[in-house]
Amino acid sequence: MYKLLNRDEISAIHSASMEVLERVGVVIQHDKALKILAEAGAAIDFTAKVARIPEYLVHDALQKCPRKHRLIARNPKHSIVIGDGNSYFTNGFGAHYTLDLNTGERRLSTLKDLEEFTLLADFFPAVDYVKPNILPQDISKTAWELEIALAMFTNTEKHISPVALTPAGWRDVIEMAKIYSGGEEEFVKNPAIIDTGFNNVPPLKYTPEIIDMILECANYRIPFDISTGLLSSASGPVTLAGSIVQGIAENHSIVVLTQLAGPGTPMIWGSCATMLDQRYGTAAYGSPENGLIHAAFCQMAHHYGLPYYGAAGVVDSKVPDQQAAYENTMNALLAAVSGADVVHDGVYGIVEAGVTASYEMFAISNAICGAIRRISKGIQVTPETLAVDLIETVGHERNHLNTPEALRFTKKHLLEEQWYPMISNRTSRPEWEKRGSKTIEEVAREKVKEILSTHKIEPLDKDIETAMRSLIDNRLKKGATS
Repeated sequence: MYKLLNRDEISAIHSASMEVLERVGVVIQHDKALKILAEAGAAIDFTAKVARIPEYLVHDALQKCPRKHRLIARNPKHSIVIGDGNSYFTNGFGAHYTLDLNTGERRLSTLKDLEEFTLLADFFPAVDYVKPNILPQDISKTAWELEIALAMFTNTEKHISPVALTPAGWRDVIEMAKIYSGGEEEFVKNPAIIDTGFNNVPPLKYTPEIIDMILECANYRIPFDISTGLLSSASGPVTLAGSIVQGIAENHSIVVLTQLAGPGTPMIWGSCATMLDQRYGTAAYGSPENGLIHAAFCQMAHHYGLPYYGAAGVVDSKVPDQQAAYENTMNALLAAVSGADVVHDGVYGIVEAGVTASYEMFAISNAICGAIRRISKGIQVTPETLAVDLIETVGHERNHLNTPEALRFTKKHLLEEQWYPMISNRTSRPEWEKRGSKTIEEVAREKVKEILSTHKIEPLDKDIETAMRSLIDNRLKKGATS
């Protein structure tokens, strides 16, 4: 496993972040949250809404955080345990635009796009749980979060992570989750049928809306990730070490608040941070600095005993091209080999730094993360896999394709040892030309169309889906009269 920081560097970063948290503090624009922190011993400036949090509160909060937690899927075979030592991959999040699958033109994203991307996420083996790739632009904002959640509930059997955009919308999603669970009592028993995530407004600030939604999660013990969203050299220091210090202070303020409000609430400690490209004024997510940030944050999360969540597959390229592929690969691979518990945005399916979804890129990202997963798995060394007796049996004159014992051995171990990509071309050049000399983008497009026309999932219970749709209808009616 790759370790970027040594022990002394980890200690120095921790000490500096605690100094920032206690001396500079974090703006938390929420009176109830400030009172919770004040009662626990934090120094609060209620006028400036600044919370200065001592290190002992951080230590106490970390003791209350679960080291691992389950994310429950509709199909139990897709449920996962965050913090179990594996790296899990999510798809991308939040594209307002989509490159049309048939025309290639960039257009506003639709609810149909979200449904299709969710169905693809259900199919792609590299996606372990599902985020909304798409934020549809063709539906009413009155029931936006509900429409998005329903599209996800109905198009995948994997665990879903619905979007939390507004406090009212997030409360609506929780009500929908209660319907899915069979009522409030069942949801309270197993709130991890959903999770979500939050970023701050750097530097060192959280809005009242974000805090409202975090407290709602703490109330029900709904798992969530908290990830600094700073830009190095803009909303954080140009030095990566300084940005990491600031990000830790930002994250830990929410760890403390959450564990005071709802002890034991499952949290994934993360980063959506990157650097600002000073030449263009843009966030450089496809940069090597982004990968270094994730490697360092991952070590710090594990130092604190928390699982790590890193937005490590984001690409800056505007189309699914070579740049998109190397950006996606570089940072998702670095996060995975650093031990990230969740490689968010790994199976990205989006270009233009989160703005525009690409069906073709989704299939390409699935191939990339499938390869990364195989690399992360490593090599299994046992007396059987060392295969000394088999090597002797095959000897000098035969090979492993014409020896019965070797063929049986290969059949037993082949799919454990060798990973086969869904869309990569490994044929000879004459065979490739015979099949039309297709580019990876063309092959990906064809594969996506095939999946969308053939992949089916178990439908939701009709009564549950009807109740969910009624919730949307009621929200739309209330919005129309309010």
